Amino acid sequence: MPSPLFATYRVLDRRIFILAAARAVNTMGFSIVMPFMAMYLVEKRGASGATYGFIYFLSGLCAAIGNALAGEVSDRLGRRPVMLTALFLRATNMIGLAFAVLHEQPVVVLGLLIVMNGILRALFDPVASAAVTELCPVANRTAAFGLQRIGVNLGWALGPAIGGTLAATLSYGTLFFAAAGGTVIAALAVARVEDLDRPVVHAPIENLSITALRDSWQKNHAFFTYLALVFAGSIMTVQLFSTLSVFSKTELLLSERDIGLIYTVNGILVVVLQIPAVRFIDEGGLGRALVLGPLLYTVAFIGIGFSSSFTSVALCVAVLTAGEVVFAPALSDMAAHLGDPKRLGRAFGLFGLMQQLGLSMGPLVGGTLYDHFRHLHIAMWGTIAAGMAAIGVGYAAFARRHGYGWK
Repeated sequence: MPSPLFATYRVLDRRIFILAAARAVNTMGFSIVMPFMAMYLVEKRGASGATYGFIYFLSGLCAAIGNALAGEVSDRLGRRPVMLTALFLRATNMIGLAFAVLHEQPVVVLGLLIVMNGILRALFDPVASAAVTELCPVANRTAAFGLQRIGVNLGWALGPAIGGTLAATLSYGTLFFAAAGGTVIAALAVARVEDLDRPVVHAPIENLSITALRDSWQKNHAFFTYLALVFAGSIMTVQLFSTLSVFSKTELLLSERDIGLIYTVNGILVVVLQIPAVRFIDEGGLGRALVLGPLLYTVAFIGIGFSSSFTSVALCVAVLTAGEVVFAPALSDMAAHLGDPKRLGRAFGLFGLMQQLGLSMGPLVGGTLYDHFRHLHIAMWGTIAAGMAAIGVGYAAFARRHGYGWK
């Protein structure tokens, strides 16, 4: 008799596992490079923290729009065609980044390619989430999204470690070729994920417009309130990737290899902790998960402010990861609960739009804090922790008001 921890996963549609594997390979290719891009821009090309923050802000802003459009298009054309197009175009973009770095193109050229990379990545995620929602029953949804997080973090466990090692031994630009290869492999996996055998019956889809969004707001206040919280929370959670890498390199003087291992700690722990975390969410309810996650992030950010070595930062990332494994699947599951089931592409497109807007603001916020408080570690990370604590309070109020409390 299978363990209760694993029984839910055994009944999931095989296409959900394929999507998780594709996310693992795709993320591995992405994470080989992107955590080190901010360091490259600042250390090798002389860009300021505000400059890389603005580049990531613009990338996230364009990606947010891409999320919304991808969800809409996938409601009309199907999930697989949109995912495949995004992955193949992204592989091409990675090759362009490789040549741009190897030939030391201007920062503005690198910035434009980074922006394009963000757009193409955004075309994949909301469509994959809509596909996962359609492929599993409601009772197994948290497990299905947890499996996607395992896939993503397997990629994060391998990518930064590989990237940190290669960055120390090879030309930085060659990393993008490895990322492009991983993206192509992910596309080949997604090609096996046919849409549902029986087409999903959608209500007639009106054009996406301000009027349509206003009508949706009037019908579903809870969903749009939730999206506002998602936006604010994403500003804080992305500091793990955008600000911590630069801070660790320039203030704590950690090597690229050590920084890669820190992100590997994050990835491995997600794989180890995600299954019991899903059990915790199922038993305790989405409300508890959406409050506990930010609380653990807050503790971790405070700890980073007091850190002075690889070991202390890695321990803080371990605490943060415990928050991530309960927070991230609950976020996606809540979006599926609150969104219009007849327009899942739109629901996850809007979810992705607000998440990406927050992710785009995060590096700008973190970069600005870094420029002004880089030598005041406790003040810098204490400010970030205070923002995350406020997010937890917001989710607690939302859960209480809309009936998603503790079981």
